[in-house]
Amino acid sequence: MKPQTIVLALALSAAGSAQAGIVSAFSENFEGTLAAWTDRNPSNPEAAIVIDPLRAGNHVLSFNRLGSAGSIYTTDLITSSGNFTVSFEYLGRLGQGGAPNDLGGFFGISQGLPGTHYWVAGTGSYPAPIDLIDDGTWHSYTLTFASPVGSLVHLMYEDYAGSGGVAGDVYFDNIRFNDQNVPPAPFQAVPEPLSTALFGVGLAALGFSRRRKA
Repeated sequence: MKPQTIVLALALSAAGSAQAGIVSAFSENFEGTLAAWTDRNPSNPEAAIVIDPLRAGNHVLSFNRLGSAGSIYTTDLITSSGNFTVSFEYLGRLGQGGAPNDLGGFFGISQGLPGTHYWVAGTGSYPAPIDLIDDGTWHSYTLTFASPVGSLVHLMYEDYAGSGGVAGDVYFDNIRFNDQNVPPAPFQAVPEPLSTALFGVGLAALGFSRRRKA
């Protein structure tokens, strides 16, 4: 059984030099770095941005190994005056050696890094408001709920060690989390592919050269 409450004081040091802020809306599409996140084991990270196994050119969150009480947390706290609204995409990838419908993807909220926490979504028999589907395809989920652990929370994700999956068989993407009364935060722009950018620079340089010769 996954514990609802666990306090690991040592994990508080995982924040390192990052400074936590307080926001009312957060978004992440993993088309960049994990600069907005705190890994519970920064010297040997549990979470990583990887290439989407199903959608070419896309990047998503996955995990280097199984964990418990959260593997990665938002550095910032998200605040609400009432209810939170969350939306995200989840993929449980079959055929990697894990048990179908229990691959271990979990999403929750926490007061600390970790601290008192609550699991909002997960796979298998563990009760959560959202039951994540492990069928080898991407699924989208949306939920509005009242936080049972306070109005200031970190988001937390993991590939749960107590489930039947293996490391790296679950993926999350396109996360939005906000106060119900606040518009969702926009996703960051997808970076232009390097080859395309360089090609554009080359064309610009060529045009400049031709103008100089004219």
